[in-house]
Amino acid sequence: MNSALPFLDIVQDINREIDQARSLEALFDNLLHTLTKVSAAPEPASAFMTMVEFSAAEYTFQIAQGTGRYAAAAGSILHDEAIRGCLSNAIRQRANHYEQDSVTFCFLHPENLAILVHVELAQEIDAGKQELLKFVNDKVASSIQTHSFAKQTARTGRAMVIALASLAEHKDQDTGEHILRVAIMTDEIVQVLGELGYYREKITPEFEHAISTASILHDVGKVAIPESILGKPGKLEPEERKLIETHTMKGQTVLEKASRILDGNNFLLGLSSEIALHHHEHYNGRGYPSGLAGQDIPLSARIVGLVDVFDALTSARPYKKAWPEHEAVEYIRNQSGLQFDPLVVEAFLKVMEYREGVALIRWTEAMSVKVSSMDNDHRVLIDLINQLASAEKIGNRRIAESVLDELVNYTIDHFNREEQFLQETGYPFADLITHKMQHASFTETIQDIRWQYLHGFRPKINREVLLFLRNWLSKHILVEDKKYGVLQGANRTTAETLPNPGNE
Repeated sequence: MNSALPFLDIVQDINREIDQARSLEALFDNLLHTLTKVSAAPEPASAFMTMVEFSAAEYTFQIAQGTGRYAAAAGSILHDEAIRGCLSNAIRQRANHYEQDSVTFCFLHPENLAILVHVELAQEIDAGKQELLKFVNDKVASSIQTHSFAKQTARTGRAMVIALASLAEHKDQDTGEHILRVAIMTDEIVQVLGELGYYREKITPEFEHAISTASILHDVGKVAIPESILGKPGKLEPEERKLIETHTMKGQTVLEKASRILDGNNFLLGLSSEIALHHHEHYNGRGYPSGLAGQDIPLSARIVGLVDVFDALTSARPYKKAWPEHEAVEYIRNQSGLQFDPLVVEAFLKVMEYREGVALIRWTEAMSVKVSSMDNDHRVLIDLINQLASAEKIGNRRIAESVLDELVNYTIDHFNREEQFLQETGYPFADLITHKMQHASFTETIQDIRWQYLHGFRPKINREVLLFLRNWLSKHILVEDKKYGVLQGANRTTAETLPNPGNE
C-alpha cells in the first residue's frame, strides 16, 4: 500500500497543476514540469508546442513556443524529418508517441485540431511511466476541452451583447465602432486604476472581467429614441433634449428586465444596468438622470462616462466635427473634479501616455487619399494597430483580444466600403481585382493571427506581427490607395476642362 503513495501523490499534483492552467502556454509549462516528476529526470532540455488540423492533406508544423534549443524558434517552421515523423505518428495514433530519446504528446482540441508537444528526454520512458503519461494526456485533453468551451461561451455572450448594442448605435448615425472603442479604453482605465492602487475594494477580478463587456450596453436605451432626434444636425430643442436623456432610464429598464429572468443574480447584467442608468451623471452632481455626485455614482459609470465623452468628442457626428485628440484630452483634464472623477481622469491620462509611448504609426497628411471617408477609415485602422501595441505593452490579453476583434471587423468593413467606392468611381478593372486580392490576403492573415492568439497558440502579439501590420497598412495607404486618390484628382481636372453643353 505504501509503495502506491508516491504514485497517488504524483497524480494529485498533476490534477492540481493542470486544473490551475488557464492557457495553452500555462499547460505547456505545467506539462514539462509534470514530465520531470514522472521521469524523475532533470528538467527536459528542449521541447516545443505546435498545432495542426486533423483534416489537413499534409502537415506544416509551426512552432508556437519552446524551451531549450527551441526557445528562440517561435513562429518558425519545423523541417527536421525525424521529428516531423514523430509528430505525424502521434497525429495518426491520436495518442502519445514514444522514441528512445523523446515523447510526443497529442491532445485533441474540440475544433478538429491536434495540439502537439514534443519533448526531448535524457533517458527513455519505461512502460509503467508511459501508462501514467497516458493519464496525463487524458487529463490535459479534458482541460483543453473545458477551457475551449468556456472561452467559446464567453465570446458568444460578448458577440450577442455587441449585436444588441450595435442596433442602438446604428440609430445614432454611428457604424457601431463607438461601442468597441469605449469597451477597449474602459478596460485600459480599469487596469491603470489597479496599477495606481485606486479603488482596490471595488475592482475585483469579477469587475475586471465584466466591465468591458458591460460598457458595450451603455447606450442600449437609444433604441427607443426617434432617429429624427438622434441624427438631428442642428441644436436640439429643450423637449428633444429631455427625450434623449430618457435613454438612460430606458436602457436600465431593458437590462433589469433581462436580469430578472436570471433572478437578478447575473453580475454582468447588473453592471450593465448601473452603467446604462448613470453614465451621464457628473462628479459635481450636475448630470442626469439622478443628479448623483462623487462616490455616490457607481465606479463603473464614472469610468464609462468619461470614456464615452472622450470618444464622442473625437468622433464626427451629424451636429459637429471631430475634435483633435489633444483638445479632447485637455477638456477631460479641465473637467477633473467637475464632470469627472479626478482619480479616473488620472488613470485616463496615464492610458493616453501609454498609447503615445508605443505608437507604431502616426497619421500624417501625406497619407491622405483626398477622400474624406477613406481617410477616416485609415485613421481608425492606424489607431487600432497602435492600441494593439499598447495592449501588448501593458500585458492585458483581454484588451488585445478586444482590439483584434475590432481590427478584424473594421478591416473587413473598410475593405468592403473601399471596393464599392472604387467600383462606383470607375477604377480600372484589372487594378480593382489586384486591390481586392490584397485585401483578401490581409484579411485572412489577421483572422489567422486572432485565431491563434485566442486559442493560446500564440502566447503574445510579438513585435514581428505588429511591424507586419504597420508596414502593410503604411504601404497599402501610401502606394496602393494613393492610386485612386490620384485618379479622383484626374477625374476632377478632366471634368473642369470639358466643354459645358449648356453653353454651346
